[in-house]
Amino acid sequence: MNTRITELLGIQYPIFQGAMARIADGRLAGAVSEAGGLGIIACGGAPLEWVREQVAIARSITSKPLGANVMLMDPKTDELAELLVELDIDVITTGAGSPANYMKMWKEAGIKVVPVVASAALAARMERLGADAVVAEGTEAGGHIGELTTMALVPSVCRAVKIPVLAAGGPGC
Repeated sequence: MNTRITELLGIQYPIFQGAMARIADGRLAGAVSEAGGLGIIACGGAPLEWVREQVAIARSITSKPLGANVMLMDPKTDELAELLVELDIDVITTGAGSPANYMKMWKEAGIKVVPVVASAALAARMERLGADAVVAEGTEAGGHIGELTTMALVPSVCRAVKIPVLAAGGPGC
């Protein structure tokens, strides 16, 4: 399957595995990436050594693109941001804040940055910051953010940006 997302990230299918806290570990992320989607390790609140171990586990399963999710309100975000560069993560998804402070470092390292957004205005801001794509997450998704349902949010985000948009949560996603 060939889409803007598959071309951008070098994955076979335009499927992102959710960054579910305490569930999305290296085994799950490695298996999803190996199957052709984008596996994502949920790093929010996790010790840095655990993140390092999970990336190693995922890399033992696959050599395909691998993602990590950064919850930007985590007190260890600065250290995690640098660790993910060191670990050569391919894609970083972000939530709970703006990735503005880390965008330059991640982009210089060749990492694709895909923030989760709950509004068209936030999507446009992320595009201006240099995001490679955005995930439009409606109120029904696991992150429980924003005020719009996925069915209302996705079209408005698509109109607001030129970068690829992924849909999270809700009917048809």
